[in-house]
Amino acid sequence: MGLAFARVVKGLLLRATAAPYASPAFAVVTAYGLLVLGPLAGVSAAIAPDWTLSYLVDSQRSPVMLETLCVVTAAMSAPSGFLWGAALTIRRRQNILSQHVAGGTVVALLLCIVLWKRIIIQATYAQFHGDFGLQTLEGTELGYVILWMLLVLGLASTWTLYSLFKLEQQTAHV
Repeated sequence: MGLAFARVVKGLLLRATAAPYASPAFAVVTAYGLLVLGPLAGVSAAIAPDWTLSYLVDSQRSPVMLETLCVVTAAMSAPSGFLWGAALTIRRRQNILSQHVAGGTVVALLLCIVLWKRIIIQATYAQFHGDFGLQTLEGTELGYVILWMLLVLGLASTWTLYSLFKLEQQTAHV
């Protein structure tokens, strides 16, 4: 998302005299990461840690810091991606930036496809690997939480894109 956000404010980044981390766009993207992505990852990790880790790691046996690391990584992904995209934009490498945005989208979609059978199941690590007590997300508390989180993510992403677009338009007229 951070790469896409940097693409939206291309003109602002090219006109800026200060470093990208000093731009108002970076503040918006950082707020998105800290107030949206981080809390959504935190809720997911708190409610269903094994699901959050796609049943690849047993949360009961993993270090406590693993979940915290996942939440921090999620929160910092947008600002980090924005700074990476800003660096490409400033060096006038919009084609490479667009390729990275497309590549990231493809990787995310491929991960969803590969992990689909894990994503649609609610269980513990032991249940998933022992093939007992599995429930599809439909109608479960976790399923409703995920729907709510997707709604929040969609609305927050739309608002962030809108805010960045407006910021780009305002600075273009100055």
